[in-house]
Amino acid sequence: MHALLAILNVPSVSDAYGDVLFVYPSWVEQGELGEWLGIDVPWVYPLLAWAPILVSNVLGTEALPLVWMLLVTALDAVAFRLLLTVPRGHVLAGTWLALQLALGPVALARIDTVAVAVSIIGIAVLRRGRPGIAAAAFTAAAWMKVWPGVLYLALLIARRERLRVLAAGAAVSVAVLAVALLLGSEHALSFLTQQEDRGLQIEAVAATPYMWLIGGDQAHVYFDREIWTYQVDSDGVGMVARLATPVLVGAVLLLCAIGVLAVRRSHGREAVVWLAVALVASMIVTNKVGSPQFVLWLTVPALLLAELGARRHWIGVGAIGAVSLATQLQFPWTYDWLVVGDPGAVLLLTVRNLLHVAILVGAVVMLVRAARRGPFAVSGEERRQQVADAGGLDQEPVVAEAALEHDRLGTGDARRQPRGEPLLIGDGEEPVARDPDDEHR
Repeated sequence: MHALLAILNVPSVSDAYGDVLFVYPSWVEQGELGEWLGIDVPWVYPLLAWAPILVSNVLGTEALPLVWMLLVTALDAVAFRLLLTVPRGHVLAGTWLALQLALGPVALARIDTVAVAVSIIGIAVLRRGRPGIAAAAFTAAAWMKVWPGVLYLALLIARRERLRVLAAGAAVSVAVLAVALLLGSEHALSFLTQQEDRGLQIEAVAATPYMWLIGGDQAHVYFDREIWTYQVDSDGVGMVARLATPVLVGAVLLLCAIGVLAVRRSHGREAVVWLAVALVASMIVTNKVGSPQFVLWLTVPALLLAELGARRHWIGVGAIGAVSLATQLQFPWTYDWLVVGDPGAVLLLTVRNLLHVAILVGAVVMLVRAARRGPFAVSGEERRQQVADAGGLDQEPVVAEAALEHDRLGTGDARRQPRGEPLLIGDGEEPVARDPDDEHR
């Protein structure tokens, strides 16, 4: 599969490999001339984004694109192997490959590729009972691209070993900042503010209405040579771009608050998985940047959904697969049409962005449902019926009652039983409520 994606990244086939071919080498050459991004001058990325770039540059900038492909393939192989060692690992590994294939060549052609692989390694070690290592992996990934930080927040909300999670995250962050200090950096945190003056990228969800105005000359697309992206300009775009970041931060904080309530009132695995989906989706929907590689972020919560494996979870995975496929059709195959505002390309963009919104809304609904309705996000009567249907136990209500008692112990009535505090996925074999017509696993 990686060989196929590598072929699709060949410049004569598509433009998806442009960042690796041109942008990353130019950053290295700029640094070799004495101006390292994030060290000597501000940078839009956190400092660990340099790690895969510099490793790929080991043979020089001319060989960087080839070494990059070998590096991300090797890292994906490590993550893939770790996934196969956990329960239902073959399902998770297969889901990951399918999502990469759906997204197409860009799945291997950005720094996000490395951040996703490191995050998946974190999920795999978490499933093996190592929350500290998982927290360190999520933090390291967040120091490459910011988005894995919400996985760390979900872990912190869900686990009872919060001191261990906090310590692991702090240790990685201190190490990164210490190296930056030794290098004389005054811009290690510049990524937090570098996006403030950025415009509205044409693929962003908020840009969609403006893209429909291009045909009527009420909006136009321009290329920002400083950040190498196409952006849209029209009346009101500046205000939308300025509001995007505060809205993003507010959405994350609000979802974390709902997540805390949901995890306390609901079964940990169900609530936290939907929290992870909602957090990642919110960072895409509210972002003024809409780059195609952002869809990679949804890979990790998709794997969490696939592990739970009820019908409602597979619907979520299917939606993520659909948005990945729509994104590949948009970039790289029809992107030139989008830039000029072709109605068909704008319609495809609209469908893709509506899918993003649907994923966010669906995840929030499930999360709120978990917060309002308690264990498994279903009522006691629904749970009795599910248990009876799953085991053919219509005449055995006592078994259903026993399952309900197991639910109560699983959620812990956490206020009375510290051992029952809800935990993130991977803390033992907690039962997951199934829709009545799901196949019983």
